[in-house]
Amino acid sequence: MPLIEGGVWPAMLTPVTPDGEPNPEMIERIVNVLIDDGVDGLYVLGSTGQGPAFRFEQRRFVAERVMNTVAGRVPVIIHVGTAATQDAVDLAVHAQSVAADGISSVPPIYFPADADRLFAHYDAIGRATSLPFFPYHHTMFGEAAITDPGYTDRLMEIPNIAGMKITVRDLYLFGLIQQRTQGRLQLFSGADELLCHASVSGAVGAIGSFYNLWGPKCREVRQAFVAGDFQRGRKFMAVFQTALDKILRSGSPAGFLRTGMRVKYDVEIGPGRSPSTRFCESWDEDEVREMLSAVEEA
Repeated sequence: MPLIEGGVWPAMLTPVTPDGEPNPEMIERIVNVLIDDGVDGLYVLGSTGQGPAFRFEQRRFVAERVMNTVAGRVPVIIHVGTAATQDAVDLAVHAQSVAADGISSVPPIYFPADADRLFAHYDAIGRATSLPFFPYHHTMFGEAAITDPGYTDRLMEIPNIAGMKITVRDLYLFGLIQQRTQGRLQLFSGADELLCHASVSGAVGAIGSFYNLWGPKCREVRQAFVAGDFQRGRKFMAVFQTALDKILRSGSPAGFLRTGMRVKYDVEIGPGRSPSTRFCESWDEDEVREMLSAVEEA
């Protein structure tokens, strides 16, 4: 089982057929493309991978197909977050059965959860397997009292806790978590637009949507930045953030990713399953090629 370390990890897109079923051929293709590009790991069935939009048997199918294709070449974290704690536990057990290297979960989806319920949920997931567990904090899934010192105290009590994926733009908050856990957790930044910045606040790596397209370049730049080449990181991030701003303001980042994967890798992601993917607007292929090249050449 590969070690989970830092670096740049795509939050892997999950290809589907026109009727919304997982596309096994394209799943294998995207896994091989990303690994051939030299990514440090894969984060599977998260928000970008539309995990919560799939039926449970589909999530198990995708996990199995990914792990069979990866075949130990890179570490894989499988996201198991659901509305029901027992469902998340069952998916965690399945992730261990297919030899995943770690599991991750957002807080309970849809139903509000105070701190006690949140940590009871995480405790059950962490206890269900012996896999390293990476809770996923994202502001769109609820505002836990993450700045409270008691939050990190309880975080460290979760069984098999190994780190976190933290998708926030508040690097002060990110730094507080790193300091209060005394470097004992592997913290991954989930905000692509803070690829280099988050390393200053203690991130050991980055997990994000746009590393599906720009993983090798982002990996190269982040390594240079962490090694002390501030100007290299600054120059790249100016271009990268400009591209991300345009994509995010468009209201159709899923459409950009779908078009980008098709023109760059000949991988068809398909229409997706969630409203944000099935009803997204398409992008002009020439415009996407220009944006891909601009970031690659930065």
